[in-house]
Amino acid sequence: MSRFLAGLLLLPGLQVAMADPTSEFWDWFAANEDRVGAEPYGPETSEDLAYWLARIAPGLSYEIRRGGRKSVLTLSSDGELRLFPIVDRLVEAAPRIRGWKVVSLRRRVKSPQAESTAGVTLNPADLYFDLYEDAGRFGVVFYLPVFDPGSMKDYRTAAMRLMSQSVGEREVGAWIGFVDFDSQNVRDMEFSRPFKDFREVFDGLRK
Repeated sequence: MSRFLAGLLLLPGLQVAMADPTSEFWDWFAANEDRVGAEPYGPETSEDLAYWLARIAPGLSYEIRRGGRKSVLTLSSDGELRLFPIVDRLVEAAPRIRGWKVVSLRRRVKSPQAESTAGVTLNPADLYFDLYEDAGRFGVVFYLPVFDPGSMKDYRTAAMRLMSQSVGEREVGAWIGFVDFDSQNVRDMEFSRPFKDFREVFDGLRK
């Protein structure tokens, strides 16, 4: 099915039957899974996945990791809580595809790795943070070695993905509210913590 086809015409002059974007996504994925698995972040794959996911809901994203005999497709909303039900339903609708496992929302990992988006990179090895209670949720300020105030949206996306590696995306969506960024030269040397401590501080505040 063409990726540019928004609806399916039955007959000239008759009512247009709108295609189901979830079914179309999985039809496309099943037909292209070899290429997606071989080049999960190649330009063509990234463009196609962004197109099909945006047809379901703007704000959806993906992550692909190879795990054992299967590749793992994680569908995500980058911590956007209101989109969690859409992600869950999309995963529930996934067909069985040989060699693939499909999961909902990014999971915590043992050793978080750098996250990059639109030219912005957040590396946990050189990142500091303050995490505090804020109106029933948590606020967080990240202190960056190189800070560009014009890239706040990209910083936030990368930060939500990095925090999801640390504590899980479902927890990030439920607990993280305010997110801000600044240069490391303004951080409080006594109270700010290196990112390797994020999980410990987060879990401590939840208790």
